[in-house]
Amino acid sequence: MAGSIAENTTLYKKKTYTYVPPSPPTQLNDSSSYTIDFAARKFLHIGIDPSEKFQVVVHVLTSSRYVLITVDLMKTIFSFMGNILSFILDTLHKYKRMIFYEDDKNKLSSMMYSGENVLVMEAKNRE
Repeated sequence: MAGSIAENTTLYKKKTYTYVPPSPPTQLNDSSSYTIDFAARKFLHIGIDPSEKFQVVVHVLTSSRYVLITVDLMKTIFSFMGNILSFILDTLHKYKRMIFYEDDKNKLSSMMYSGENVLVMEAKNRE
């Protein structure tokens, strides 16, 4: 073997690793990336999407999926912000799912996760 477990552990701890966030499914022009929660691997990628008629879009990236947020969807989310915040900040219910908005591409709802109300953004499969 290459060495004892203790030696390999010491060597492993000395190395520095850089986490590279997952890339979105489309390349964005003039884009910026932001870290929401490094430990949970949640990132924002904002830029101009040539496949969406050069509109500004936001990709919410996690380790397993992404959600594309267009300018129109962002406006819709902000129009519901009062209802969303009042529901999320409300006292906890055992399990009460509230759908705020749904269309052919996206669904915006709230649900209980790990003991607190959270906002859920779902992207339906785009063909």
